[in-house]
Amino acid sequence: MLSHIAPLSPYGRDRVAEIGLVTDAGILKSLYDDIEAAGAFLAKLDEVRRDRLFWHFGKLPRIPQLNVAAPCGLMELFLFKKFLLHYRNICDLVSEEFRDHFGIVFESSDLLEALSAGSRDAESFAISEGHEPGLGPIRARIAEADQTVAQRRQTLEAACQEAYGFDFAGREFIVISVDRALAAIEKGRRGEAPSLAAEPYDAHSMIVRIIPDAVLLGAEEDRRRAREEERLLEQTAIARLSGLVAASGGALARYCSAVKRFDYALAQWKFVRQYRLVRPALLKNAAGDVHATGADRSDRAPAGNAASLSCRGARFMPLEEECVSRGVPYEPLDFTLDRPVGILSGSNMGGKTCVLQTLVFLQVLAQCGMFVPASHFETPVFQWLDVVGEAGETAGRGLSAYGFEIRRLIDVLKAARDAPGLAVFDEFARTTSAGEAEALMQAIVEHLASFSGTLCIFATHIQCSPAQGKGRAFRMAGFDAGQARATLNSGKAKGEETLEALLARINSLMRYRVVPRDESGEVSDSDALAVARLLGLDATLVDRAEELLNLGARRDAHDKRRMARSNEEH
Repeated sequence: MLSHIAPLSPYGRDRVAEIGLVTDAGILKSLYDDIEAAGAFLAKLDEVRRDRLFWHFGKLPRIPQLNVAAPCGLMELFLFKKFLLHYRNICDLVSEEFRDHFGIVFESSDLLEALSAGSRDAESFAISEGHEPGLGPIRARIAEADQTVAQRRQTLEAACQEAYGFDFAGREFIVISVDRALAAIEKGRRGEAPSLAAEPYDAHSMIVRIIPDAVLLGAEEDRRRAREEERLLEQTAIARLSGLVAASGGALARYCSAVKRFDYALAQWKFVRQYRLVRPALLKNAAGDVHATGADRSDRAPAGNAASLSCRGARFMPLEEECVSRGVPYEPLDFTLDRPVGILSGSNMGGKTCVLQTLVFLQVLAQCGMFVPASHFETPVFQWLDVVGEAGETAGRGLSAYGFEIRRLIDVLKAARDAPGLAVFDEFARTTSAGEAEALMQAIVEHLASFSGTLCIFATHIQCSPAQGKGRAFRMAGFDAGQARATLNSGKAKGEETLEALLARINSLMRYRVVPRDESGEVSDSDALAVARLLGLDATLVDRAEELLNLGARRDAHDKRRMARSNEEH
């Protein structure tokens, strides 16, 4: 998910790595405002200036940490210069309104001028006479000495060529036979040609070098002294520039912070545009304190004393992308919970887990200061979030799945006592016996409904109901009964088909909508047998299962009538 958010500078990328859950409404509002401000800024920028802005952001380097105890190196000074040049150009492209919003200000013209004295090219840096005027004469002396050394060397090499027949061709040494080397050395000792030095190379050859004469030695010494003077002047210039950089440490830190904030906001806005995201509307908490003010929700709190969460057109982006890759339609989520507890039932493959994933996905994005994939999303700022069951972690060291769920439940209860939060439970207690699971679920639902400001959502097959006024019961709309019967009766579900084809058929028949339980229409509590039949399970097995299911239903109805008569008699 975060890989889709791509700032261009190293500081913007640092900000992406810092994304985490925020429980302070003021900070969230500021983050939302930054994204909108980035969008408003880009809308006013023509394409050429926008491309230049992004180019400069992409060229910004990470500047080194300042160490006042030691001067900068040449590479460090180069990075400071490059950063300041591109940062100044970014400032020039941003209007005053948005410079004020993001803190984009440039106050280091003198420092940049000093660093750029040698060259205004952002991709190079060297100490020059522009930094230290005394370097000009010194470097002229060095150039003169270089020329003298080169000319004298050429003269000596020419004399060796004439006297010995050796062609050094600008090389420091040559390798020749022992006999020729010894003869040449002897001739040089007699003063008949330039002196040579030799050392063994192997059993048959020697390395021979020209011995510098007084003229060459004098020129090389002049050059050495000039280079030492050059080094001292360069160190003086580096120390002076390092002092200027150190004195600007506070400004440089502010520039880096501004780049981080602005680049990150621009990347978030591009993400918003690419994936059709909207700003969350943040509600007041259950106690009436303002958690935040959303786009149009500055003074509205949920009715009563409960938290409220609502979304329209919400999309769980990972699943949406998978549906696109499979060529199947994706149905966005409409959902509202204005009571402490929501209970969501429905068949397997009906979309219950996806509902939980979508709600948690939106809440996490919203509380990370990001816009969300929906046409509308309003929610409080919860102090904690937790996911228990299949949609979250399902294993713990030394514990069964059920034991791990109980430990997670204990954590949720502790958190709910301290602060408002959001907890979702996916098929909680599914691995224990039906009777115990139903009793435990009912007790948990009743208890969690007592915590003000906390929302709990259960996706479950277990029969339970919230206390009056404390919860809402929902179910997945499930199969379109008419189409499902038509498909089964037509025989389209029979025969060998690929899994992809079977899943596509189920997807076409399933209605992935959340509806109140009393408005579910012609939908049974479970479509499991229909799913089994559509997936190709032997028809005789499914027929027998339906027969047993109907027998159990008749027995339950009979037991209920008998209990009702008994109650009337008493």
